[in-house]
Amino acid sequence: MIVIGFQWPVEHDHATVVILDGKLVFAAEEERFTRHKHSEGEPPLNSLKEAFKFLKKQGIKPKDVDAYAVNWDPSLFSVKDRRFRAYLGSVIGMFSYGALDFEEGLTSYALDLVKGDYMKLAEQLIRKAIIDIGEEVPSEIKIYPVRHHLAHAASAYYFSGFNSATVLTIDGAGEYESTVIWKVKDGNFEPILSMYASYASLGFLYEKLMQGIRLGRLEGPGKGMGLAPYGKPSRYYDKLKEFVKINPDGDEPYTIYSNGKVVKSKDLIKILSVYYDIAEKVIRTKVLNWNPRGELNEDAVNIAWAVQKITEEAVLATAKWAKSHTGEDRVALAGGVALNAKANMELYYSRIFNEVFIFPAVNDAGGPIGAAAYVYEHVLGGKMVHGRLKNVYLGPEYDDEVIKKVVQDSKFRAEYVGDDVNAIADIVAKGGIVTWYQGRAELGPRALGNRSIVADPTRKEYWRLVNDIKGREWWRPLAPSLLDEDKEVYFKDPTSHEFMILMFRYKDEEVCKRVPVTCHVDMTARPQTVTRDQNRTWYDLIKAFKDLKGEGLIMNTSFNLAGEPLVETPQDALRSFAVKGFDAMYMQGWIIYKR
Repeated sequence: MIVIGFQWPVEHDHATVVILDGKLVFAAEEERFTRHKHSEGEPPLNSLKEAFKFLKKQGIKPKDVDAYAVNWDPSLFSVKDRRFRAYLGSVIGMFSYGALDFEEGLTSYALDLVKGDYMKLAEQLIRKAIIDIGEEVPSEIKIYPVRHHLAHAASAYYFSGFNSATVLTIDGAGEYESTVIWKVKDGNFEPILSMYASYASLGFLYEKLMQGIRLGRLEGPGKGMGLAPYGKPSRYYDKLKEFVKINPDGDEPYTIYSNGKVVKSKDLIKILSVYYDIAEKVIRTKVLNWNPRGELNEDAVNIAWAVQKITEEAVLATAKWAKSHTGEDRVALAGGVALNAKANMELYYSRIFNEVFIFPAVNDAGGPIGAAAYVYEHVLGGKMVHGRLKNVYLGPEYDDEVIKKVVQDSKFRAEYVGDDVNAIADIVAKGGIVTWYQGRAELGPRALGNRSIVADPTRKEYWRLVNDIKGREWWRPLAPSLLDEDKEVYFKDPTSHEFMILMFRYKDEEVCKRVPVTCHVDMTARPQTVTRDQNRTWYDLIKAFKDLKGEGLIMNTSFNLAGEPLVETPQDALRSFAVKGFDAMYMQGWIIYKR
């Protein structure tokens, strides 16, 4: 059986995935093809086409797809505003892609809007993708909407390897919920607690405060997590605590108040107004007057510290509440707030649960995976292959002949070395900054050794240099990738973690001094542990670097320039390599030299 999942209606962070015979075999984010980070307002047309092309290589045609799944149920949207916004956004996005069929008639679209049934629009997107790749459109297309938080919960559960677990889904907002606690056993999802976004959205709280200090909306929380360690307790934290009450022993683990009251509403305008109001009252202005690319601002860093601390407290309270009400000793996380690797670290070190699994694409791009898995098992009656997810190299494939032609057409000096990456390790050890491109792209926002930038972590000045080359703010942390067997050398009580979505504390200052580029100011890092089975060439690079420099750890940041998503195609990689201050690139067996 085959289920294709995609994000619908049109929002942000769109992706398309394929579940084949109970296994996740393909996943790609729309932003990688449009080159617009977060793909706001862009239907997942390109990623859908890539999914069909992937299946075509295996002799599977669109008529062989059993069902489609989407990670929202628009019938649950507030009729007053959310339903209209989502439908209008989808219509605009479809129109821009030339995917609307006006022969259906405007009356038909209006009825769909009233009913909250957007599946006709989704079907047209599927038809457009199939026609564009020259395939025959099947006579019947079945699309099943899955409630947003249920899709998140399914993504966390089905790939955790746990048979029974607590699942926490925490984000900005689903249809109207922002935090749901689940007890899941044998694939049965039981919601234990559902909290409305209007009084419990940690995602919107963080987002609006970050907009208030000029870090942006979708990018802001990630940047704020990196800014927070420069701050300290202040009046901003005290003020924020007036709005957020933490109570792990109460009826709910935390509550966010608006003017001293709990607002319970499904109306998106009302929901957002709660968080805009809190942000303005905490910051004492709509937008703080500072330049994030300049010197650090005391107010900005203390605001970031405050919301980060509150987030950590609320996540821990939610975990404690969940443990006492589910009795489970294992937890799996999804939802956008689970991108907060520092909060995840505090949960990990708290030992509230014996085991913690964080789905690598916890944001909305991972929702279609959960939706497809849920439909596969609960609608079609299949059985997902149960086991721990070990890698997310799930994007399209570019064969060696394609790579060879791109390299030869580039006019750069190049040599073919195959899997022997010793020359690249030597360049890095001597101070070269290298881009690294191979195989299928990683799913999720973190570079995991197929779309990476690599540098020597022992050269302190490279922290600023690499951020400058990428066009990022100078204060943002850089991550390490390290040999799995060396994790205890660097970190306090670590576990194997392949996905860079969980931070650890460095063992001590001496260790940090050895690898200063990847040690943030609070002595933490967001590492990727690597085994040879997971990614052979990537492991060999780190091992070769260790043989030269004595450190089984390299600096690894995402291969993209500021404001762009990770590079997807070989052409994307070469373009980014050409315009910035990189010294060399490894591209699927080839070394390309700048000079």
